[in-house]
Amino acid sequence: MNNIYLVDYLGVHCGMHYYLEAFKRVISDITDYKVSILSNYSDDKSEKPFFINQYKGNILKKGFSLILNLNKLRKFVKKHKKDVFIYLTYGNWIDEYFMKIISKCPNHIIDIHEAIAQNVDADLSLKNRFKELYSQKITNVVSHSSRTEDFLNEYGYGYGYGYGGFRFHVPHFKYVFPKDYDLNIIDEEIKAAPEKDRINVLFFGNLSEAKGVDILMESLNLLPYEVTDKLNVIIAGKDFDGTVRRVQIKEGRRIKIFSRHISDDELRYLYQHVDYLSLPYRKTSQSGILEMAFYFKRPIIASDVTYFRKTLEEFPSFGVLSGNSPDEYAKTLSEITKNHLTAVYFSDADYARYENRKEISQFKTELSEWLKNKDLEDSLLQKLE
Repeated sequence: MNNIYLVDYLGVHCGMHYYLEAFKRVISDITDYKVSILSNYSDDKSEKPFFINQYKGNILKKGFSLILNLNKLRKFVKKHKKDVFIYLTYGNWIDEYFMKIISKCPNHIIDIHEAIAQNVDADLSLKNRFKELYSQKITNVVSHSSRTEDFLNEYGYGYGYGYGGFRFHVPHFKYVFPKDYDLNIIDEEIKAAPEKDRINVLFFGNLSEAKGVDILMESLNLLPYEVTDKLNVIIAGKDFDGTVRRVQIKEGRRIKIFSRHISDDELRYLYQHVDYLSLPYRKTSQSGILEMAFYFKRPIIASDVTYFRKTLEEFPSFGVLSGNSPDEYAKTLSEITKNHLTAVYFSDADYARYENRKEISQFKTELSEWLKNKDLEDSLLQKLE
């Protein structure tokens, strides 16, 4: 039996294991291939993780772990060149090295979460190196948004040296993990974070300028007390660039900040005990946080960036679209407090369409055809040999 390997170095470090499991389920539905995950956790409890978690320890340990991971992947790809490798990229500088290794396999697909990381998208040197990769080495890609399409066109993907085989288009896959949690292992401060008598708004994920955590915080400063007194804002995630520390919150605002890794059980607890998810992003190509909100049926308060706007145009009952400035976001929060008891979210019609998105069905069909063509080519090559 042939193999498909889903390759990802982030894994449990920041919740990508949820996406990997969802992706694996989709692929397993359409093919006889054996689908395995190569990450820093094991999808088969009897086996060790493929990668070392390269985000643990001091800087020397992290660097050594990265080198070990790259060497292990290089040997594995060389040994399994006839199999299919699907690599998740985030546009970080280390992705360049992983992608060069993956590109050595003829049957590779790059699943693009970011064509270049949001915090370095002004780095012309890195952008040029990605341009060289996509135009000369990468053959097949998965695109999740128009932002990614724009980068691929800028990079010259599909226009250089005969490369650029196929662009798969698909939204973020629907999550399938259990929603229950173990209260015994949840931090007491997390348990106490939601307040029953107030409207609970959660900002979850990397606390960074690109994600607009400062927009949310500054918007609270602009609201009068009679509005903020109705709100309880929870900010939870890793401090990515210090943005969360640069905004001084005015007295009387109910805001709780957990600047650290949030465990799986804490994540599930928070999502089930809040009313809204705050997504005041300045830019994004796709969002696992948005999909998580929909999975728990929590409406989003999203900034007017293309990905969010198109999502809410397709599923209008899934949340509220806001402007991109603190002033506009404050107005949106004020409107939400007024309409909270009467607003109706997640209509049956919208959720039925979300559960059966035609784009995912189309992706299954296209991937199935791609695999059949690959098998046919492999068979012909074997006969010629």
